[in-house]
Amino acid sequence: MTLPILETKRLRARPFTSDDLADLVSLHSNPEVNRYLHPTNVAWDVSIVKKRLASFIETQELMGFSQWHLSTHEGEFVGRAGFSLYEKTAEVEMDYTLLEHFWNKRFGSEIAQALVEWFFENTYYSHLLAFAHPENHASKKVMKRAGFEFRETRLVDGLPCEFYQVLSPSCQKLAVPA
Repeated sequence: MTLPILETKRLRARPFTSDDLADLVSLHSNPEVNRYLHPTNVAWDVSIVKKRLASFIETQELMGFSQWHLSTHEGEFVGRAGFSLYEKTAEVEMDYTLLEHFWNKRFGSEIAQALVEWFFENTYYSHLLAFAHPENHASKKVMKRAGFEFRETRLVDGLPCEFYQVLSPSCQKLAVPA
């Protein structure tokens, strides 16, 4: 069994393994879950999910962080959460995607706040990105609760996205209020 990297009051995050394919397929087989993740808003087929899973595992090995398998303390799969490299700017992006029946129960806020804390305690990056479709109001609220502030709007994979960032605690001390 893979040990958790991060635990909150209700959640555990651990690296993905090849045994997690069925969980990821269940997550991304729902077009509603994918609504803001891709311009076509459709369920992902198994080949796409397999590629993503392989990427999560490889990134974890290379960088020491990636997207992580998210479950309750009782072991029920909740979704995925963690970090990715935003290649256009070489910045690290935080994201999370939850099964629909876990929406509106503050699981997003719980994991987002824990991810921000983990990131700055375990890396040397000066800031962390997060972005959301302009109509994804729930996700934007989660980001703001986790300390992110609006930075800019830009296209990502053909979708308009609002970019937010949070500075590391040491950079926050140096920042001059606007």
